[in-house]
Amino acid sequence: MDRMPEIVEYGSSPGIECVLLLGFFDGVHVGHRNLIAAARADAAGRGVPLGIMTFRNGKSGGQIYTFGERCAIFSSLGVGFVYAANYDEAFRATEGEDFLRRVTDDLRVRAFFCGEDFTYGKGASCGVSDLRAFAAGRGVDVQALPLVGIRGEKAAATLAKKYLQEGDIPRLNELLGAPYRIAGRVSTEGRHVGRRIGFPTANIHLAPEKYPLRAGVYAVTVDLGGARYRGIANYGTRPTFGDARTVLEVYVDGYAGDLYGHELTVCFDGWIRGIRKFSSAEELSAQLQRDLEAIR
Repeated sequence: MDRMPEIVEYGSSPGIECVLLLGFFDGVHVGHRNLIAAARADAAGRGVPLGIMTFRNGKSGGQIYTFGERCAIFSSLGVGFVYAANYDEAFRATEGEDFLRRVTDDLRVRAFFCGEDFTYGKGASCGVSDLRAFAAGRGVDVQALPLVGIRGEKAAATLAKKYLQEGDIPRLNELLGAPYRIAGRVSTEGRHVGRRIGFPTANIHLAPEKYPLRAGVYAVTVDLGGARYRGIANYGTRPTFGDARTVLEVYVDGYAGDLYGHELTVCFDGWIRGIRKFSSAEELSAQLQRDLEAIR
């Protein structure tokens, strides 16, 4: 299981001296990773921890990564703590200068890092020039990095969501700078049909705020106890058994242990096929065997 960083709540005033990244960082894509790497180096040079701001909930239309998934990725990238806010009505109504005053009351910020298109405050009315003006009067540095392009397009959450809708895992992973992942607790509920047809599966019910992936069968990788296993995953419904719920159902090739109740992180490697209804459990089992041979 991924290590979780310290969580510092917006408005809690812990007084931590730090370098702080400003933004939402929904998809933690290559642009975000570039920004995090630069800020991490700056924080190390100053001998202070690196903090990153993000929201517990999404702005609109679902999150590429949930709050917990983002925190795990931030930790793996060397972020010391997560500065967490709720994107609620009160936050949306906060004027830009009031927002920065709240941040600098909470934290002893030595430097701000953000993308050059960063906006903040009510109606996204403030930008980098306003941030620089505020910071200059307090002796705080501001580093606004240029945007990162990929395949001629700006690295952005909207592009990642497009690839999720299409099930285009190679381009999605290229944009994210790492395999797309879904994390969750393996359900102890179910009819255990997979076990009866020779393919015991770990089922994960996705958080409602998670942005949907194109329904289908995918090649995946799962890290269990430090060992990496290939597998196949069905994301979507299970029409052969009349189950209309959207579930991530994972068969881990070569793993014989009991995963019920465990936290699991499933990384996506590629698309295999669409979901279809089979005439029998035996026909489904034969197809799963072909899917397995394809990833092997």
